[in-house]
Amino acid sequence: MRVKVARRRPPATCPLVKPLALVTCALLGACAGTGEGLDLDGRPLKPDAGGDAGAAAGEDGGSDGGARDAGVVDERTRFVWIQRNILTETCAVYCHRGASAPKGLQLEASKAYDKLVGVPSVEVPGLMRVKPGAPFDSYLYVKIVPTDARRVGERMPLDEPPYLSAEKIEAVRGWIARGAPKD
Repeated sequence: MRVKVARRRPPATCPLVKPLALVTCALLGACAGTGEGLDLDGRPLKPDAGGDAGAAAGEDGGSDGGARDAGVVDERTRFVWIQRNILTETCAVYCHRGASAPKGLQLEASKAYDKLVGVPSVEVPGLMRVKPGAPFDSYLYVKIVPTDARRVGERMPLDEPPYLSAEKIEAVRGWIARGAPKD
């Protein structure tokens, strides 16, 4: 004699549930962002109504409404900090050093500034490696942010994650936005 086992039927679902769930996930993922337009503390940058005059005069120009001391530049947006904590520590130690540096981009302390600032990118000649005052038009920034359609090849640093932290990416952006001074 055979015994019939009652099977549960799956609940009836709307045929649009799965596609709507996928679209919702995609839209939420798109909202994550790259941190563009945010200062080192994650707050939105205020537009500079006076152009670059404030930066040239040495004013803070930060997004905190002047709460920081006027004339004081965040140490993380100085080239010496960028060189020590990013270029030397991450880039030059592994690949970008000596005559065999990729694309001739030597990032040792004695050569990095002159190889970066005002020099056309080899991969995307329409962009400068660093265009002073224009981080979003600087190929160095394009290469380190999570997504940018203009990037050719891999995101830097190569053979990662972890890639540069949000703090370090923001430091590069801030330095370039300040005019990429050699300070």
